[in-house]
Amino acid sequence: MSAERRIYNLIEVGWYMLDSNFDPVAFLSWRRRALECLTDLLGPDHTYSNHFKHLQDQNERMNCLVGSGILTAAREEVAQGHPEHASSD
Repeated sequence: MSAERRIYNLIEVGWYMLDSNFDPVAFLSWRRRALECLTDLLGPDHTYSNHFKHLQDQNERMNCLVGSGILTAAREEVAQGHPEHASSD
């Protein structure tokens, strides 16, 4: 699966969680998978990885929105060929 597709799928899941009955357990799983993806693609010290690490458990619905925004920005960076670490699983 391409790097862009990995991020796109996570963004879609994030929007689905926002549009449906928000499940905090699903959010925690999504957050973990998204952080792993960002770390794999951009590195652990990249700005997007660091911002994603700091998403708090409080107000999870809002953090899902913020996380989806971070993933969208990361997808654009990967599409432009600017990530620190390129990967295409």
